Amino acid sequence: MGGDGPGCAAPPRAVCDTVGVSNPSPVEDQTRIDPPRDSDASGKGSGAPDGGPDKEPEKPSGPQRTVVKYGLALTVLLAGAILCSMLSLPLVIVSGVLALGAMACAVICLVAGIRAGQVAQAIVTGVIGFIVAGYVLVSAISTVLIWDIRADFEACMADSITEQATAVCQNDYNTQVGDWFERLTGQPMPGSQAD
Repeated sequence: MGGDGPGCAAPPRAVCDTVGVSNPSPVEDQTRIDPPRDSDASGKGSGAPDGGPDKEPEKPSGPQRTVVKYGLALTVLLAGAILCSMLSLPLVIVSGVLALGAMACAVICLVAGIRAGQVAQAIVTGVIGFIVAGYVLVSAISTVLIWDIRADFEACMADSITEQATAVCQNDYNTQVGDWFERLTGQPMPGSQAD
């Protein structure tokens, strides 16, 4: 304890109290020079860092606009195709139509991106979009090929209340699809259990 007498506490010192400490700063010794300002608020004039007039950003060229436009269409079509592939039977076919549109957009994106000089972006967008759309299209076509089996499965699932009934529906569906595949190809379906 410090202070004037016994039992007296010293007055608290402020943390930023720098009395008697010298800490010179070279920034404080120099005068501040502000950069030149534009006379108008539009951003045009001599306010560019190199002293020249400000340049407006370049507008995308025709092929670049095409890449953006069809890339957006590709994204929307792929999202719609994937979502529609999860619907019940008559509506699941819409996923195939959307997938065909997405594949067309992927090809257009690929060609326009290469023309615009955006080869890496074009390859990533076009090829991945084409592969995903192709997968959804194959899924829709296979659903059409097993329409009756899928319709029976959906009816069974709609009527099943318990987990056991759902498992029976799933097992019957897998067996019927496996039998259909074996009749079609003469081979057991990959991933199915051998008897």
